[in-house]
Amino acid sequence: MLEGIGLIFFGGLFFVFAIIISTANLRRFQAIEELAVLWSLAMSFWQTGKRHLAEKEQEKLQYELREFYEKLRFLMHVDVVGEETKQKLFEIDTFFNELSLVIERFRKTEKISAPELACLLGWLEKMYSSFEKLLAIKEHRTPRSLRLFIDWALVVGVLLLTPQFATFGVYGIFSSFLIMCFLVTLIKIQKILEYPFGKNIDHIDLRLKEKAYRRIA
Repeated sequence: MLEGIGLIFFGGLFFVFAIIISTANLRRFQAIEELAVLWSLAMSFWQTGKRHLAEKEQEKLQYELREFYEKLRFLMHVDVVGEETKQKLFEIDTFFNELSLVIERFRKTEKISAPELACLLGWLEKMYSSFEKLLAIKEHRTPRSLRLFIDWALVVGVLLLTPQFATFGVYGIFSSFLIMCFLVTLIKIQKILEYPFGKNIDHIDLRLKEKAYRRIA
């Protein structure tokens, strides 16, 4: 009877847990996709700037694009909260304001057509959209109450099966320890996927300063 209850409990729990991990993994791939969009648009702005802007204005655009990724890295850090977040958001907003001013300079050069100018405005909008999506991924995750429920339910599930483990003697102790390690590992993986920006081996590496200086040149 108890064995059957335990199996049903674990079956339902792992089903919910699988959905949570799948959702968290999807968020990670969405973050990777939005970073790729930011890179492609930044490179497009830079290549267009090299063709149409004066040398001094090119240098300013180059500086803004390079520093953007460093600002983004600090903002996405898990420990940046409260006033620090407001400051970093202000810096990012200043960057997008500077980018809009660059588009205005493109307009003044009179070397760029109206369709090309509309394309630049579209790039700016897409870049802002990708940034906001990354910010949403950082700020909104699986509800804390659901994550706590899963953590505690896994522990309770092992306790429910303790009498069953006891029938195996020494092997039961080994089996319970093995199952607990497996469950703790799953919880750790879920938490890594839940917040994709960090220093863990499976996190998305946002240390892009060197890459930005190498490519935006």
